[in-house]
Amino acid sequence: MNLPSGRSFILSVPKSYTAQKEWPVVMAFHGWGQSAENLRDYSRLDAAQAITVFPAGKEKAWSPAPYAKTSGSEDKKFVLDILDSLRATYNVDDSQLFATGMSNGGGFVAYLACQMPGIFHSVATISAAYYEDILKDCAHEPVGRLDMHGTDDPVVGYYGGTRHKTKYFSVESVLEQDRKRNKCSEKVETNRLVNNALDMHWRGCSAPLEHIRIGGGSHVWPGGLGDKNNEVGQFFATDRVLDFFGIPGRPDGTRET
Repeated sequence: MNLPSGRSFILSVPKSYTAQKEWPVVMAFHGWGQSAENLRDYSRLDAAQAITVFPAGKEKAWSPAPYAKTSGSEDKKFVLDILDSLRATYNVDDSQLFATGMSNGGGFVAYLACQMPGIFHSVATISAAYYEDILKDCAHEPVGRLDMHGTDDPVVGYYGGTRHKTKYFSVESVLEQDRKRNKCSEKVETNRLVNNALDMHWRGCSAPLEHIRIGGGSHVWPGGLGDKNNEVGQFFATDRVLDFFGIPGRPDGTRET
């Protein structure tokens, strides 16, 4: 679908859609150099019982990453234009607007949570690139946060680093900022999943904060169709993201972990 601005997105509406009830919306943002089609195909998020949107970044990138061809204000307006377009046609539940993203798209989702906390109820970041400008002037309003990252990610290191001559934050430092923002205590409940994956939940939060630490995990959408090792189960990330959002519907072949 194309907007008056010329920017486009892929829209998936459940076969069971009816205008007689309000529907949640999941916006999913691809990684740098990828496309909306790529993310849709390997994540199969469009199996969800939700209106699912896969926006296309200009020149396959999202702000405020150092290689983005757009400004933060341009990409934020793109998001708002998409939501306005959906509301004009579908019965959208504004209390259930969610965003998720992979890599550069995950960083952009964290940026949206900082810049537009009144829009999105919860966000989920996968192998996210947390460049410095993403957390600059971040709002203090709590937003539900799920983060998922592999400890052996060779592209966006779990412990922070530098890419494109720009520093990016470690996963741990971002989670600490989220802990304070969501008014969580320092108590963390940790559960072991399959192989070396740990599921961490902060307690006493105003908005939920969860992190899935995949020991030895690489720079992938865990369990997606592009995950060659697939150590955590098919469509693992898709299942956990939708579970965090409270949305039913899963791709065929999803395995519980």
